[in-house]
Amino acid sequence: MKIEETKSAVKDGAQRVLAGITRHQALTFLPTAKRARASSDTRKRRSFLSEGGARPSETELERLIGTNDLVDQFYLERALVAAQPVARISIRSSLGHERGCATGFMVSPRLFLTNEHVFPTAEEAASSTVEFNFRLDIAGDPTPSFIYRLRPDLFFFNHAALDFALVSVEAASTNGGEPLSRFGYLRLIPESGKAKAPEWLTIIQHPGGQRRQFAIRENQLVDDSDPEFLVYRSDTAQGSSGAPVFNDSLQVAALHHQGKARRDGNLFVLKDGRRVASLEGIDDSEVDWIANAGVRISKICAAILAEAKEKNGHLAELQQAMNGGDVLALAFQNPNAKEIMSTPSSSPSLPSNSGGGAQRVSLVVDLQLTVLGQPLTLSAATVGAGPGPVSGAVVGGPSEFETMKEPIVDKDYSSRKGFQTKFLGVSTPLPTVIDKKIIGKMKNGGTIIPYDHFSVVLHKTRRLAIFTASNVDGSDKSRMPEKDRDYSRKGLTGLENGEIERWVADSRVDDTVTLPDTFYSKDNAAFDKGHIVRREDVCWGVDFAEVQRANGDTFHTTNCSPQRANFNQSRLHGLWGNLENFVLGQAKAKEKTENYCLFAGPVLADDDPLFAGKDNAGNVSVRIPRDFWKVVCAVKGGKLQVWAFVLEQDLTKVPVEEEFALTPEWEMHALSIKELEKKIKLIKFPKAYHTADQHAK
Repeated sequence: MKIEETKSAVKDGAQRVLAGITRHQALTFLPTAKRARASSDTRKRRSFLSEGGARPSETELERLIGTNDLVDQFYLERALVAAQPVARISIRSSLGHERGCATGFMVSPRLFLTNEHVFPTAEEAASSTVEFNFRLDIAGDPTPSFIYRLRPDLFFFNHAALDFALVSVEAASTNGGEPLSRFGYLRLIPESGKAKAPEWLTIIQHPGGQRRQFAIRENQLVDDSDPEFLVYRSDTAQGSSGAPVFNDSLQVAALHHQGKARRDGNLFVLKDGRRVASLEGIDDSEVDWIANAGVRISKICAAILAEAKEKNGHLAELQQAMNGGDVLALAFQNPNAKEIMSTPSSSPSLPSNSGGGAQRVSLVVDLQLTVLGQPLTLSAATVGAGPGPVSGAVVGGPSEFETMKEPIVDKDYSSRKGFQTKFLGVSTPLPTVIDKKIIGKMKNGGTIIPYDHFSVVLHKTRRLAIFTASNVDGSDKSRMPEKDRDYSRKGLTGLENGEIERWVADSRVDDTVTLPDTFYSKDNAAFDKGHIVRREDVCWGVDFAEVQRANGDTFHTTNCSPQRANFNQSRLHGLWGNLENFVLGQAKAKEKTENYCLFAGPVLADDDPLFAGKDNAGNVSVRIPRDFWKVVCAVKGGKLQVWAFVLEQDLTKVPVEEEFALTPEWEMHALSIKELEKKIKLIKFPKAYHTADQHAK
């Protein structure tokens, strides 16, 4: 994507937004405190309460002047209706492979709105799809969803400075031919003034490509002074780019656009107090985010009407939709209707992507909300029965753009040699799997999956690694063999800041013996995608191509295991991440060129707890490992030394030492190889490791 072009286009606006944020302290909404607002603004804001035929309640009127922050029950009912036109975007390559995800929504019977940085060109939109009704039902089970092709050949318009893109959508789904009109559209009101600080906003989104989620009462509007942007504190994640930002009347006030990090002069401020010149390679959760910004809908409407060119009747239809006919207006007019047959405010003679005729608006609104971080389950409510049973189923992050992308991965596996047993100059053979029947084999019958500098052995029913084996070279020469190349995260993965990696399947392995990326991206944020072989450990080689190839290899799902964030991530003092830092830090300490061999994996116990998740085929139950183990092999004085660990609880970050010598923090987790074998049960280590064991009793 043309991320850099978009950054340049929005730079001036972003600077204005940041200035606005830093003028404001956190706002407190006191029930008895009236807001300082001009009476004309209040009258204007009050006029929006009646849009679409709604009848303002006393609570709404009181909330406008700051004397009541309660919401009526219909607020939740309206939220469910307003969610129907919101869809998950699957950003796909020309070959149809998913490269990322985002959010967007229908704004007329045929036009879909999202960010320009999601679709910087018509070509990128042409290969992508949108998925409606991608949500959980009232029982927490997945509902049938419907996928539609985008049709930029029929209409496409984008705007870099305001970071929005409009694209036409095919009229029937690819799975079952479900009419697009079933989901309706959200009205874009051209007038400004739909939200005023310090009101609360609502965001409906597909964060990280997950099923539809709501951010409610955590999104306070903190600055409405900028003519193009609204600034709000909000809970969004990668994949939320293009989400609608609503006021309390569920009118679209802004298009979610970007997050802003705290700055100290020209430096970014991290949560731990560090100052850095760039956020490249910094996890977004380490950044001290001040707020998010959304592009005002009034500005988007003005730009469309002034600059977009008519094609196939789309703009005429959009202008009609700006006057009504949206899902909320239809619900206001038919609050008790079981079925709504309607042609929205556009003329019946206007063209559609699959012919004219009356449009059926079906609004099935049973789903779960989250209020103040807690789940809220609502009874099912239908504002219009469907045509019958269904027939089928970024700017945020460090760079302030929120999409998921596949990193650079070399899928020609012919050069992969895997773990080298003579890497240390002494033999470090692989552990032996006791019961060969449990191994998940490659399609060619092999049992050891080779990558650059590491190998993986899979458990065929647990769908996780039994063990991994990796060669670690800590020397600068091996880590940056070509000095004129870019070894940053962007240079190695091809991803921009804020774009998060979508892990890839290994074509040499059947899908049934690994957990796909879907399991981790649709788990309601239960787990991190935990590297068993750490990316940094094996990112070395004789040239840049080898380093990049090894880097990409670690993003195969064969190397992934579900780990809680506070276990996996060193920035959260996670035990696994801390030990990884400890080992690699010693390999690089004080200009030493010490190498290590590492063996690692989960302890796959029979009584590990079951987790109900999703894979590419649907529902799946997966046992989640409680414990993870790691064995470190090093050579000192020509002799092999071995240390074994089982990691069970959080620790504070471990300092780097000159030699591989355990600190007291890690000593408490160390055990003998014999004890480790008893705990793992599935493998045996070679006799040489028992002899070299530094904790043998």
